Amino acid sequence: MKNTLSLLFVAAVVVTTLSAPAAQAAVAVQDLGTLPGDVRSVAQDINEAGAIAGISMGAGVSQHAVRWDPGSPIRKLNDLGFDTVAFAISSQRTVVGYAVDAANRTQPARWDFSGALTVLTVPGAVSGVAYDINDSGVVAGSAVINGVSHAVVWDSAGVATVLGEGSGQFVTGAGTVIGYSGDQPARWTDGGGLYVYDNHGALVLGHNQAADAVGTSGGEGVLWLGRRRAPLGQDTSPRDISGTGWAVGVAGGRAVRWEASEFTTAQPLAPAPSAASDVNDAGVIAGTVGSWAATWDAAGAQTMLPVLPGSNRSAVSGLSENGQVIGIAGFADGTWRAVVWR
Repeated sequence: MKNTLSLLFVAAVVVTTLSAPAAQAAVAVQDLGTLPGDVRSVAQDINEAGAIAGISMGAGVSQHAVRWDPGSPIRKLNDLGFDTVAFAISSQRTVVGYAVDAANRTQPARWDFSGALTVLTVPGAVSGVAYDINDSGVVAGSAVINGVSHAVVWDSAGVATVLGEGSGQFVTGAGTVIGYSGDQPARWTDGGGLYVYDNHGALVLGHNQAADAVGTSGGEGVLWLGRRRAPLGQDTSPRDISGTGWAVGVAGGRAVRWEASEFTTAQPLAPAPSAASDVNDAGVIAGTVGSWAATWDAAGAQTMLPVLPGSNRSAVSGLSENGQVIGIAGFADGTWRAVVWR
C-alpha cells in the first residue's frame, strides 16, 4: 500500500523519547541497514512480496535510492553521478523517484528489476519528480515547464501526458492520478477527466484504490468520498483511507479512526501522544504510541511492535495489504535506520 509520508516524519520521532514499550508483537523486526559508508536509511514503500524501496544517506546531505529484496543485501540503484531518491515500488519491483543531474536538477527516474535507470522525459520540461507507480507500470509525478510545475502521468512505455498545472502525487491501479490542479487537491481519470476535491491550499494526505482521498482544508480534516465532502472538524488530520470503509489519522493529538461516511465520529485508538498513519483493506492500522511503532487490528486491539536493539524510538512509514510494516528505528546519536516488521 502506497504511503506518502515524506522525510519529515523522521523529524517527528527525534523530538520526544519515551520508555520502550513493555508489550512485544509476535512479528519480528529486521534492521535493513545502509549502504557501506552511509549512516542513515529510510524505507519509503513496500510491495506485497516484501520488496522495499527507500533511501540510504551519508553523514552529510548525500542520498542514494536503494531497494531491499527479501533475503538479499541492500541494492544501490543506478544514478547520473549524483544523488537519487526512491519513493515507490511496484509488484514487479520497479522503483520510481528522482535522480539529480549535472545541472543539479531533479529528473523523474524509473529503475527496473536490475537497478538500471531510465529518465522519464516530458517535452519542454527541465526537471521533475516521479512520485508513484502502479502494478501496470503507470507512473504519476510532476515536471517543471516554463518555470511552472505540471502534473504528469507516464504510461508503461514511458510516454508522458501532461495533465495541467499542478502535481501528480499518487496513481491508482485503474490509472487515476491524484494530486493537485494548481494548488487544489484533484484527480484525473485515465481518460484525462479532471475533478477538483476542495479549495485552494487544501492538502491531500492519503487515498484508496477507488480514488477516495483524505487530507486537510481550512484547518480541519476532510474525507473526499467520490464527489462528496465529509468534514471531520478542527484539530483533526486523516492520513490514510482504506477501500473497505475506514479512515485513520489524528484528532486532538491521539490516534483515531473514522468510518468513511458523510456523518462520522472519531473512534480513539490510543491516548495522546499517538498517531495512526496507515490502514489496509483488512482494517489493520499502523502508527505510533508515544515514541514507538504500533499496530491495531480491525477490532481496535493494540499491539506494540518489537523494538530494534539499541534504538530509543521508532516510527511507521508504510503498511502493505498483507500486514507488513515499514518504518525507522532511531538511536541516541541522532541517526536512524530503515526497518521492517513481518
